[in-house]
Amino acid sequence: IDAGIDLLSDPEALDAFRIANRVMAISSRQRFGVLAGKDPASLDPPRWRPFQLAFILMNLPGIADPTHGDRETVDLLFFPTGGGKTEAYLGLSAFTLVLRRLRNPGLASAGVTVLMRYTLRLLTLDQLGRAATLICALELERQENVEKLGDWPFEIGLWVGRAATPNRMGAKGDTDPYSARRKTIAFLNDDGKPSPIPLEECPWCGTKFRQSSFLLQPNPDFPTDLRVICSNRQCRFTRDQALPIVAVDEPLYRRVPCFLIATVDKFAAMPWTGQVGGFFGHLDRSDSNGFYGSCDDAGTGRPLDGGSLLPPELIIQDELHLISGPMGTMVGLYETAIDELSSREIEGQVIRPKIIASTATVRRAENQILALFNRRQVEVFPPPGPNRRDSFFAETRTSEESNARLYLG
Repeated sequence: IDAGIDLLSDPEALDAFRIANRVMAISSRQRFGVLAGKDPASLDPPRWRPFQLAFILMNLPGIADPTHGDRETVDLLFFPTGGGKTEAYLGLSAFTLVLRRLRNPGLASAGVTVLMRYTLRLLTLDQLGRAATLICALELERQENVEKLGDWPFEIGLWVGRAATPNRMGAKGDTDPYSARRKTIAFLNDDGKPSPIPLEECPWCGTKFRQSSFLLQPNPDFPTDLRVICSNRQCRFTRDQALPIVAVDEPLYRRVPCFLIATVDKFAAMPWTGQVGGFFGHLDRSDSNGFYGSCDDAGTGRPLDGGSLLPPELIIQDELHLISGPMGTMVGLYETAIDELSSREIEGQVIRPKIIASTATVRRAENQILALFNRRQVEVFPPPGPNRRDSFFAETRTSEESNARLYLG
């Protein structure tokens, strides 16, 4: 934590930290304002819980310095359900995303920066709304300061399988019932049908999506993109300002959004779908529509100045305790490839991405993390204290002492 505070004496890191805090505060107000039915500006300024701020500070050095030894440590965020783990790692994600933009001007900062993975699709879809609100705040911040944060938009992608998100855009005459075109047209004809993407309402203002919220671009017959627009004319993401959400596989491979949410099973596509390599920076050309690599037409796009994009810098594995047994064995096999694809070499040193894990229940975490990620250094936070009911960052109280939160399963 002290090292994280010392790092903020660096002007660039301090600037990234300030911007990250600002967008987290804006997105928090926006989200809770919608839930409370109030003007977000009328809410009190949000405040970090001590463990959230401490967790972010202790991970800043490993994010800011790729050669730092902390890159080899897996930090396990161990806190009860509903305690605020998501906001803690979203705050660290915001810092990572902004710092990459500050250090790599232009398109050099594009590509997947944060890779967040879940084991269950329902968990993924629940977290999408919160993460999308943050990315919306980041994109509005970028638009107000393009010189500092670049021309390429902040976007969030959802990569979870065709039952929830379409794999293909589709075209007139095809018979794919899961295509984005088929789902969008069905929703346009009857808004009682499921939304083309697994969001029912705008993550910024909370307005329910209507038929006019989904546009097949450049035309409905042969679309290459699905734009999502809020129907609320008072929302910041309406008319010509689409929401920064990409939820169809084909545009995902082209747009390579900076924040990618995926389920662990989706990575089984790596050996069979060459475009997945773009998530790890293996792209060498670009145009106004996105990025291209060896699996795309050779004449598409202009060569990138740096030759390729950077790989992911932060990997977040939520609900770590669910990856065990046979499932853990399968995920561990793919993890070997993910680690290799995300690694790069700087002055002879192999740089690996920072890994954050999160869980509300943990057992033999060191052995599980070694088997899954092949990382021998594990830091459990908050650390266990001499009193198991008081870790300084959290205090356990009985239901007689305070109102208890009841969960019904």
